[in-house]
Amino acid sequence: MPDSKLKILFVDDEQDLLDLCADAFDMEGHEVIGITNAPDALELLSQNQYDVIISDSKMPEMSGEQFYTKARELLGEKLPPFFLSSGAIDLDETGLISQGVRGLISKPYDIEEMIEQVVKEANK
Repeated sequence: MPDSKLKILFVDDEQDLLDLCADAFDMEGHEVIGITNAPDALELLSQNQYDVIISDSKMPEMSGEQFYTKARELLGEKLPPFFLSSGAIDLDETGLISQGVRGLISKPYDIEEMIEQVVKEANK
């Protein structure tokens, strides 16, 4: 799927940040479905296919790591590339990657770097 339009599920409990990121990906020609909580995101995953998932690591109902585990249980091998975003410095990126997470996107975002990282991984 090189250089093709990606369908991205972006999960973050901060609506302003979600809107900013969705707009940035949209300006690059990608489709972003933004959702503010992991339980609703799991419902969307059960009904739709996405090329990439980006999830905040700290959310009220369920952490990004918990969301990743449940998404992996739901989709198995069909789980698309999954990224966690966080401002926390205590996340074990190596451990997360060994569990299947494709990468950690650091907050505050460098939008251009984030888009480049996500598109590159999705096109592997």
